[in-house]
Amino acid sequence: MIALLASFLMLAAGEPVAPPPISDAEVVRELKPAELAEWHNAMRINSLGQSRVKQGQSIMDTSIAAAAATNGAKAGGLTETPEQIKLRAQKIIDEGNRQIQQVAPSLNRLRLAASQRVAEKMKPVDFTATLEVAAPSAALDAAVGRLHKQAADLGYVSAHLVGSLRFGAAGLERPAELTADLRAAWSRRTGVALAAVPAEGYAYVPAVAPAAPALSKGLKPATAPKQFAVLWAEQYAVGADGAQTLLFLRLADAHSLRIVASELALTNAAAAPVAGAVALRDERSFLPRLAQSGEWTFGFERDSHPVGSALLTHLCLTQTRLSVAGDPYVAIVAGGGPAGGAVGAKWRASAAEAPAAGVTAFRIEGIPAGGAAVPVGQLTLRVGAPGAK
Repeated sequence: MIALLASFLMLAAGEPVAPPPISDAEVVRELKPAELAEWHNAMRINSLGQSRVKQGQSIMDTSIAAAAATNGAKAGGLTETPEQIKLRAQKIIDEGNRQIQQVAPSLNRLRLAASQRVAEKMKPVDFTATLEVAAPSAALDAAVGRLHKQAADLGYVSAHLVGSLRFGAAGLERPAELTADLRAAWSRRTGVALAAVPAEGYAYVPAVAPAAPALSKGLKPATAPKQFAVLWAEQYAVGADGAQTLLFLRLADAHSLRIVASELALTNAAAAPVAGAVALRDERSFLPRLAQSGEWTFGFERDSHPVGSALLTHLCLTQTRLSVAGDPYVAIVAGGGPAGGAVGAKWRASAAEAPAAGVTAFRIEGIPAGGAAVPVGQLTLRVGAPGAK
């Protein structure tokens, strides 16, 4: 995982201070080609200057002492006094210092430019989403329509519905009625039936790479991306009375089992209207910098909060190019396993103190494989009366 700096661009007395210093290795990564050529030339001259200073200092430290001990050193057959040795050594030191001073302005300017670019990348960024709110059946129907469009746009022509999960006061459940409602809504809304359930039922069947895992003992695994998709529903209770739930529909590629699409709705079974919104305050532009650095697939730590994990998965899929491993979800929903897909890093969502009534908060951390947790920011879910703050 890309390295994170320890501090931000701060303000003092109303004036911006210099950005935090960065290592020369980081400087090189931030410079443009012309600047990089200037940097390397300046560093070469600076290195020569430092070598001259060390050479002169070495003469100063050793030759003078030796000359004093032998009552005069020999130099080309002539006796060199300690004072002459000192003058010769000082001349070498002065030459080195001039070389160092010659390139110091260039090196300082390039270090400052690189630090400013890093500081700009580290600015906080907010990810927000307003939740669609509807009665349970209407919310499911609308989410199915949106997800089917995503599936078609991505090139998937068929999908297996492996089941559903529900997380609430009773803990983790696999609600058969939600799975049946989703299957019916898919056929009704899209006019296309989902794949038939295999006789053995669905269960995650691990495989050894490069082969893909299977969805059932009676189903052959996908041999290439986009052959078919894997579909499931997730439902999470929010609020004490259970009148509102978060409904997620997920779509994963059957070959990689990475989640490729996500839909989210807030279902409301109460008479009073509600509104919902989710926001992630990314304090260090962690997600954008990861997305720019290459392809990343994330998993979740075992102690990550289910609701926080579900919301973060949705934000990663809909607002960044970061992907999330789907095989743990498939194993939970369909059974079987164990899920063992490789991930580059993991998320952890931990319950945090809510800043206001009607708000659920989570502290988000990113954890590189074999590394320490990196603070990212706070994720909040707001559910309440429309217009409430």
